[in-house]
Amino acid sequence: MASFQSRAASFTIHSYMRCTWPVAIPIAICLTLATGIAVGSAQSNDSARLSTATAPPGDDQTFVGYDRVTAGITPPRATHSPDPQYPDLPVDTEPHGSVVMLIGVDTHGHVGPVRVVRSSAPVFEKSAVETVKTWKFKPAKRNGRPVPVQITVEMSFAR
Repeated sequence: MASFQSRAASFTIHSYMRCTWPVAIPIAICLTLATGIAVGSAQSNDSARLSTATAPPGDDQTFVGYDRVTAGITPPRATHSPDPQYPDLPVDTEPHGSVVMLIGVDTHGHVGPVRVVRSSAPVFEKSAVETVKTWKFKPAKRNGRPVPVQITVEMSFAR
């Protein structure tokens, strides 16, 4: 078994025959590169990842005033990012999961709008949204001036 980890993703490849190694390693490297670019992890927080990759635009006009992080924009950096509370789970729910959210970070580094893009179980969503709303950031900048941006945050829950 081989494990590959990057700041954007982790992959585990099971190998039952030695001859698959020359194929498995390049595939894992390509998959790691294809997942997107992580812009940094929240300070002392292993349960969340930040990314400049945004969710596909929908009919939600909430993020109209928030730019996507592109060339020329320095992404925001988390300065205060507490871990989420682990929710009380129903008996039939998996004890681990994740929630991916699109968030807006304003020019003062405060979290504005939050939209859940996907989650492994709805029971984790409330805790993730409430927690990310308390986060503080060093704002994104364009030409040295703060700009409001949208970023993607993934929070992981495990017991």
